[in-house]
Amino acid sequence: MSDPNKVPAAKSASSQSKFGWVKWFRVLVALVVVVAIVYTAIKARGQLQENNFNFRRVGWGWWVSALACYVAAMAFSCLFWHRVLLAFGQRPRLLDSYLAFFASQLGKYIPGKAMVVVIRTDLIRGDDVKTGPAAASVFVETLTWIFVGSAIASLLLIFRFRDQLVLQITAGLLTIAAGVLTWPPIFRAIALKVGGVGGRKIVKTFEGLDLKTMSYGWGLMTLGWCLNGLSLWLVLRGLPGTNVTIADYPLALACVSLATVAGFVSLLPGGIGVREVVMIPFLGARFGSVNAIVGAVVIRIVWLAAELMTSGIIYLMRRIGKGN
Repeated sequence: MSDPNKVPAAKSASSQSKFGWVKWFRVLVALVVVVAIVYTAIKARGQLQENNFNFRRVGWGWWVSALACYVAAMAFSCLFWHRVLLAFGQRPRLLDSYLAFFASQLGKYIPGKAMVVVIRTDLIRGDDVKTGPAAASVFVETLTWIFVGSAIASLLLIFRFRDQLVLQITAGLLTIAAGVLTWPPIFRAIALKVGGVGGRKIVKTFEGLDLKTMSYGWGLMTLGWCLNGLSLWLVLRGLPGTNVTIADYPLALACVSLATVAGFVSLLPGGIGVREVVMIPFLGARFGSVNAIVGAVVIRIVWLAAELMTSGIIYLMRRIGKGN
């Protein structure tokens, strides 16, 4: 008589093989992310050296505050993503959501944006979170972030920068596209079509994505974008030789929202080059070309440092928690 508790050898070997592939895949992803981050940092350093930037005259307190603002902005986005997971019937721990969210931000420094979805889904999935809903939730959070950022950019361009017609049209189209894709009935219809045979079961999972959940996200994302604008304003405030006042905040908010959204749409690693092309003309008209270039480069470095630091801290907290 066979032992019912005995795992078949073939099944056990298959599981070990699958685990091995997953392990090596994660190592490969980590290596690619490290290379992409190092490349970004080296390129940013070179740009600063080209402009003879003197770090000794920097207002470091302003830059530390800029870093804190960015962390807070991303925390708002993570809260919405966590809420979407709950709406999809998943049960992640908040600390795990934060780790997966901040670690996945490093994936945007790899060409394309798929790696963000891959990293975040891989880190959050488990007994309490299924792969399908996890991946779908990333798309909802990301498109909502783009929708709110584009809407803010559109309004600021219309009321404060009326001569930028091309940018107004671009931001408006992005607002419409992202808003339509995340509108709950349309999102469920897309899920039904993509889901195929199992579509109706998938749509049932996504029924929790209602107007109340999206309204919660719109509010959090608005706060997050405002903090991102403040982050750029603080970076500019810390640059030597700039006369930054509170009246410059709308300019900073318009720059950061439009540049970030444009960088996302470009699919380039971290939007590198695209963000600067958008930011520098806006900032240069007010602060001069050198300060505009330095400000655009430094905000990238500050945000990258925030992502690395926060991911590391949360990872250590989770390891300590598991150790206890």
